Amino acid sequence: MYKYYLELKNRFLLLILTWISTIFISYIYKETLLFLCLTKVNLFYQSNTMLYFIFTDVKEVFSVYFRLICFIGNQVLLIYLMFHILAFISLGLYNFEFRYLKKLFLSGIFFWIFSIFLLNQILLPISWTFFLSFQSLTSFNLYFEAKLDEYLNFYILFYYICALYCQIFIIFIIFFDYINTNLDLIKKFRKFFYYIFVFFSTMITPPDIISQIAFSFIIIVIYEILIIFSVFKMVTKNNKILVW
Repeated sequence: MYKYYLELKNRFLLLILTWISTIFISYIYKETLLFLCLTKVNLFYQSNTMLYFIFTDVKEVFSVYFRLICFIGNQVLLIYLMFHILAFISLGLYNFEFRYLKKLFLSGIFFWIFSIFLLNQILLPISWTFFLSFQSLTSFNLYFEAKLDEYLNFYILFYYICALYCQIFIIFIIFFDYINTNLDLIKKFRKFFYYIFVFFSTMITPPDIISQIAFSFIIIVIYEILIIFSVFKMVTKNNKILVW
């Protein structure tokens, strides 16, 4: 029992060290990290001048940097926490259980990276362009001056929404593993998953019907491709069993 407490203590210390080192490195490159958060906005800002941000409090810039580096440190800490949990319980699992949990963990990492790419390369530019397009539709001039802390709040909230919804795809992996023995569930839950895809697209895209339909169509196509792959894998496995 003492060895378990010792291992838990060591892993806890490693997590603290990881978080502190991430915070320290992020603080060194805080200007670069903030620049990366603002780059896509400036590229898609529909104006003759570059978009600039204002602050109304003397400590606001420091507060933004502090929240940004804590945000990045917490994300890294969460990934390492899941890794240490899997490593801690691995000795008490069967090989197939460990491989399955490892697959889910790696899938979660993949969808997390995918959510970051989706946010910065697609969703954030589209949403920013959509909302700023209304300033050119009025008969008088409107000048937009964004506050730095409010933009960071918007970015972090949008990130959490996108990352959370992308992690839902892990449920699909579990579902595909289950339908290998029951293909009737594909027909039973197909409409249900389509509704989820439309709801997902509505939540993370701007209130633009074209963006919602296009994003829903892409997710549905990916879903159907995964179903075809799962069915093909199951048929191949059954053919091998019949040959033997």
